[in-house]
Formats: sequence, C-alpha cells, structure tokens
Amino acid sequence: MLTVLLSVLAVLISLGSLVVAYASNRRSHMPVLQFMWESSQAGSGEPKWWLVNVGTGPATNVVVAQALRTSLKRGLGGETWYNPVLVPSIPAGGRLALTWLGGTMGLDCGLGVSYTDVERYFYTTKCGDDVSMFFIGLHLPRWPLLKLHDNKAIKTWWGVEDLAGPQWSAASADHVKRRWWLPSRFGISRRLGGWADPVLSYRHRERSTSLPSD
Repeated sequence: MLTVLLSVLAVLISLGSLVVAYASNRRSHMPVLQFMWESSQAGSGEPKWWLVNVGTGPATNVVVAQALRTSLKRGLGGETWYNPVLVPSIPAGGRLALTWLGGTMGLDCGLGVSYTDVERYFYTTKCGDDVSMFFIGLHLPRWPLLKLHDNKAIKTWWGVEDLAGPQWSAASADHVKRRWWLPSRFGISRRLGGWADPVLSYRHRERSTSLPSD
C-alpha cells in the first residue's frame, strides 16, 4: 500500500511540475497591450493615442476597434464593436501610434484590441473611462483578418487616415457563434484557427450598422 501511495504521489508531483513549466513558458512570451494618451507637452510632436506592449512577448494579428461603450468585462455582453483596423505586430517594449483616432483625448467611445502571441493564442484589452482591463482569450468580435466570401471586414492601418465617414463592420454578440464547451473566461475563442474560432460564422454587412445614440 505504501508503495502505491508513493507512486501516485510521484505521478501527481510530475503532473504539477509539467503544469508549472507550461504556465511559465506561456508567461515568458505573453503580450500585454495598453492604450496610452500622449500629449504634445511630452515633446513627441502632435498629441496622439498609442498602443504600447508592456508584456514579455510580441503581439501579432493586432486588431483595434471601437465601441459606443464597453462594460470592461469578459465576453461581448451588450457591446457593439465597430471600425476594426488591422495594425502591424508590436514587439515587447514597442509601441504603435493610432493616428486615425486623431489628436483628441476624449473620444466619446470605448477602445478595444485583440491580439495573439507567437503560438496564436488570443488576448484582449478593453479601455473605457480611463480604465483598462486585460483578458486571456478573445472578448471582441472575431472579424476575418483576410477576405471572407470576397468581402474584407477589416481595414488596414495604412489605409485609414481618420474616422470621417460611415462606420464599418459593426458586430455584437448576435454575430458570433460561440462554442458551448469553451470556458467563459476565454470569451468566444482561445486560439486563432483553433476549434472554437468562430471566424466562419461572421456575417458581413454591405452597409454600416447604425448604433444607438446616447
């Protein structure tokens, strides 16, 4: 009996060591993006919004979007996100100017960004009322990064000079098919191209979706 107990204990210790090693490896290249406002008084020229990577790994497949308001919670809830823009990868310690947001600190909207690490696992940052929340998993809509059925939902950053004109590619929880077996802490997807990735369920709208006014 003692031999069996020691064997079971050894197996449990080995499994625990594997879990700790896996978690440590993930954290070693985990990106964390934060929105930052920088005024012209900082000596950086024109005032603008920045996206800064304060994590330990590069952020790839970065999509910046806006919301009329955000609850700063997991999942989509009643949030409607629009104006998705695909930006270049941001290395650890790097930053990217969000020039199309203009030089106004008060945007009257929430900001969100979804991104992946080098292993294509999703992360999300939501920002509203000067508060930022970081989440593991995808907690924004899953727009296709490339064309889907000959339609392109996301604009690229070099093609967006400002936000003048109609909004594009508005999406909410009604546009998402979430897998019932996926833990809610991961939002609507855990990995880009994984089993729970709902990209094929995205429905493109030819006209911009009108959003409720305050």
